[in-house]
Amino acid sequence: MWYTIAAMRAEPDRDFWHPPTIEGRGVVLRRPRADDLPAVERWYRDPELARLTRYQVRPMATAEVDRFFRTRLLSADALAYAIEERPGGRFVGFTTFSALDADNGSVLFHITIGERHAWGRGLGTETAELMLRHAFERLALHRVGLSVFSFNERAIRSYEKVGFRAEGRLRDAILRDGRYWDEVQMGILRDEWLSRRHDTADQRMTAAESAAR
Repeated sequence: MWYTIAAMRAEPDRDFWHPPTIEGRGVVLRRPRADDLPAVERWYRDPELARLTRYQVRPMATAEVDRFFRTRLLSADALAYAIEERPGGRFVGFTTFSALDADNGSVLFHITIGERHAWGRGLGTETAELMLRHAFERLALHRVGLSVFSFNERAIRSYEKVGFRAEGRLRDAILRDGRYWDEVQMGILRDEWLSRRHDTADQRMTAAESAAR
């Protein structure tokens, strides 16, 4: 059950813990659909995406991608979302929570932006913000963690923008581009997230007051 949040079944209303959509300024998160599969298969054949996000760079077999898609994205107890850019509604990636530890209030965050035209445009950063808001304000979790390869500097900057902090490293965990790299462990706590939200709200109010003068 690595990618699922089966404990959420205790909440009878699925729309509470897995709402059909979560809307942002530049993205909409929606529940995955069966017709998303061809795009996911195409992304998993992209060698650069594999280099950045997977332990093995070999192309995944179609059956392997299909199994991942149906068990970890479409499953009734998976907390997963397709990412659509706004405007236009193009499907550009997916995001999930996994490894829920209900006793300790923690979960792991995952994101894949599969469409290359969507890289570097802040869509992943906004998606992370929306997922953190869901984790801390709707699900009342205590901690969200993730792991990222140390050479993926763009992803690390994105995670830092939304408040993740580096907490540790698995040294030389990944062999890529002819050398070993660390796997960076990052995390954010609920109090840190709420503090950031409060500070951001204060900054917006100050800016609005200044503009009105």
